[in-house]
Amino acid sequence: MGRDTTDAKGSPWLHLERHFRRHTRLVSHFRNIGAPDVVEMWKSGRNAAGAPLSRFEREALVERHCELFERWPT
Repeated sequence: MGRDTTDAKGSPWLHLERHFRRHTRLVSHFRNIGAPDVVEMWKSGRNAAGAPLSRFEREALVERHCELFERWPT
């Protein structure tokens, strides 16, 4: 116990820490986007600037959709 997880590449704790840091970034990315914009972005496959969604943006948009509608986008 008390072992530093940053020194072990195979550490399950390090893996979980990375997972939750990424998840935090995903959830934060579209935090201020409302329901109508989320639906439009999902349907169009484009971000607010009109560019195609990156993989990260698509995953973040799924997270925001789930927050707003309590289901995966279809």
